[in-house]
Amino acid sequence: MELQSIKRFIDQHGLEQVNDILAAFTKRVNLTLVPRTTREEVAIGHSKFGGYPDLPSASDHPGENLTLLAQFRLSDFTGFESVEALPKEGVLSFFYDLDEQPWGDADERHLWRVLYTDATALVRVRVGEALNERAVAFEEGYAQNDHDLFDLMNEDEYSAFEELFDEEEAHAVGGHPDEVQHDVFEEVEETHGERFSDPFLLFQMDSSDELDIMFGDSGILYFLIPTEALRAKRFEEAEIIMQCY
Repeated sequence: MELQSIKRFIDQHGLEQVNDILAAFTKRVNLTLVPRTTREEVAIGHSKFGGYPDLPSASDHPGENLTLLAQFRLSDFTGFESVEALPKEGVLSFFYDLDEQPWGDADERHLWRVLYTDATALVRVRVGEALNERAVAFEEGYAQNDHDLFDLMNEDEYSAFEELFDEEEAHAVGGHPDEVQHDVFEEVEETHGERFSDPFLLFQMDSSDELDIMFGDSGILYFLIPTEALRAKRFEEAEIIMQCY
């Protein structure tokens, strides 16, 4: 979503609370699956959805019950101001138990994992099942806080906004999460306490036909981390939230 498109919508509908509406949007990096045109795998160490993970060694794999959702070469985010808190180098990998489908409760932390490595020598570790593999395209845009917008528009205006800016799949890093049920940032703070008073959206992954994956009933999975922990590269402090219809 581009800022000019948002401003055009405001002008076309004669909305009055312009500054408040614009404040309901935050920058983030949107992730798009790149259609596969060859049978070759994505190169080792590169950003991708699915496939098998690239790790320093096979012993670093978190367990065959955990499937790689995505891995990101962090240098691919260079120049995107919305995610400047991320490390500038290394690979960040996200694993999840697709059979158990944890929601993010404290006793479910063994059912998902976030791994960070700054090692340059990586190997492809073929353990367990793998999702369809797709490369990733990165684009910085804007995401809305639905709760704030709903209070600033009438029902018809909000419906018109949703129809105009609806995305088929919403994969993202940084900015405000796309909520399914309620505000994700509020939920993670209510669940895990004050350490999440300043949360960062480490990765939002939508259900995807292309990857043949669904979270609950067409839901979204969110990996979140306190911004202070992110800057210190304490990825073990990340938590997850899953919301669905």
